[in-house]
Amino acid sequence: MSIVHPSKLILFDLDGTLYLSGVLYPGVRELIEKLSHSRLQYGFLTNNSMIGPDDYYRKLKDLGLILTPHNVVTSCEASCLMLEGMNLGPDIYILGTQKFRAFLESQGYRHTVDQPSALLIGFDTELTYQKLTEAARLVLAGVPIVASHPDTICPGDLPDAGLLLEYFKAVKPGTIIQAIAGKPHHWLVELLEQRFQVKRNEIIMVGDRVQTDMRFAANFGMRSMLVLNGQ
Repeated sequence: MSIVHPSKLILFDLDGTLYLSGVLYPGVRELIEKLSHSRLQYGFLTNNSMIGPDDYYRKLKDLGLILTPHNVVTSCEASCLMLEGMNLGPDIYILGTQKFRAFLESQGYRHTVDQPSALLIGFDTELTYQKLTEAARLVLAGVPIVASHPDTICPGDLPDAGLLLEYFKAVKPGTIIQAIAGKPHHWLVELLEQRFQVKRNEIIMVGDRVQTDMRFAANFGMRSMLVLNGQ
């Protein structure tokens, strides 16, 4: 007979789950208020590496949600755990926004085009032809590729990091992506266990995407709830 472990943490994906285009879905504010008075821990989890965790904290606070910085977990932080675990850095090429780069630099990493130990791909809404050219040359030179997350399309139909991964596979056929930090991969669940002091089978994952949110839950024995707001 299997043992059902009590849930100790409920995680909410952000884009497409709690809000879309910066507007909260009805009932979200009331739900979080109720959770803030319960014994169940709660967190906000996103693969989106366009901005850092402090930016997400301020964004959620401005939307009227009850939280502290402790409640916010992003693929930015998971990327640092991944780089550390793979012994990559501190010199890396960061293909991402200025805020993504600033967060990584605050954690001791340095952006460089000169013999980086890895090419780290994030969600880059500031992408330029120069960046693509620099990164492509690194791929051709055999620099390992890692990524903050695998999503191909961000809510709002925006090209995401996963499309860049496919681009670099085409640049050099046979290229293997060495690791991905965000959902549905293991670096993020390790970060969650450290942050909230829970076991993975004590987590409930709430999200709108089967390929990331639900697969993340299935991969690590979490309970899950699929919402149909986003994708």
